[in-house]
Amino acid sequence: MLPIILSKGLGIDSENLDLFINEEIGGLSLTERILLILASEGFSNAGLIAEIPEISFKRLKKKYPDFKIHQSKNISDFVNKEDILIFQNNVVINKKQLQSTLDIIKNQKESTTIRGDKNSGILFLKKNISFSGSTNYSDLNSLSANLRKIKPKDSPIKLSTSEIGSNTGRDFLFNHISKNVSGWFSKTINSKISIPISKVLIKTSLHPNVITFIVGLIGISCGIFYAINMPFIGAIILQSATILDRCDGEVARIKLRESKFGQWFDTALDQLSYFSMFLGISICMNNPKFFPFTADNIIFKQLSILNILLYLIFLITILFFMLRRTQNGSLAYYPSEVDKIVPLKDRSLTYRIMTKFRFLLKREFFSPAMILVSLIGYETATILASVLLIGGLLHQVSDFIELRKKIDITY
Repeated sequence: MLPIILSKGLGIDSENLDLFINEEIGGLSLTERILLILASEGFSNAGLIAEIPEISFKRLKKKYPDFKIHQSKNISDFVNKEDILIFQNNVVINKKQLQSTLDIIKNQKESTTIRGDKNSGILFLKKNISFSGSTNYSDLNSLSANLRKIKPKDSPIKLSTSEIGSNTGRDFLFNHISKNVSGWFSKTINSKISIPISKVLIKTSLHPNVITFIVGLIGISCGIFYAINMPFIGAIILQSATILDRCDGEVARIKLRESKFGQWFDTALDQLSYFSMFLGISICMNNPKFFPFTADNIIFKQLSILNILLYLIFLITILFFMLRRTQNGSLAYYPSEVDKIVPLKDRSLTYRIMTKFRFLLKREFFSPAMILVSLIGYETATILASVLLIGGLLHQVSDFIELRKKIDITY
């Protein structure tokens, strides 16, 4: 199947596609966005219908130098040679929506029009397509009238001429920006702050990795305030970093600058933030200025040191699995990766009960919870952290025992 971008003629709603040639989101033309997404999903070439003899796509050529573009002035040059998937140049789509579209057409035996609530500007034409009447291939309105209409689970949208220069496409992409593993708190609360900031950031030349670095420094600085017995400020800083931590991913997905390095870089700085928190708490608790060496305090002092060791063991074991067995650098995917290999239905009742509390260790929950805990005191924070870390380690031990029955996780 050959994907084709249509940048001339009339669209499915009779709009003049020439008007959308310069339409951009996040510094990328809509045409180059579609081509980059196609390349990232494994396509090696695409057709381009345009008046301009040759169009250069700098980002595409730099990231996918072997990707080939076949340019022509007429869509008829491609029809009846192989199955083709036509995208108008005013289509706004992300990777998930492309995959949803591909899933719904892969078993189609006839040509179709892809629709959401409205026309999406995507047509799928089978090889050797034929119609009862004459059809003008340069007019998608007349062409689509003869096709069956289908709707994918996740539909892209098509901009109208009245939306040229507006934020409609940008806002649509941001409304579909959250990862599948993002929880309710992150999607409902944190995103209300991060997305407006990200909408500003995509207008700048800041690379997502630079944003990751800045946010990471903010998160790591929380340990300073924990160490000087200012836990509330430390918790506020940690929560601020958690909210802003969405921004690098949001900018990367909008500007199509996601990378494996970026995922691991983000993960490394996230974990340094937590390490800074545990270290700061331990430094404060072992400082006689704040916690005298009484019999009760000695227990908490030792427990705070133990938490650092528990956290390092917890982190190293997860990283070991992720590095060995996944292509994803985000630790948020660890539970789903394990569940793919050892389904929950095959696990013990005790383990299935434990999985109900996985969310307690997710950053989106843990960080705001630390604000409340900071008001109670370091002693409570130390005990709760120990309980969570021990529970997390038991969860991992159970994971690795079951994983070893299915796969070799030692190499």
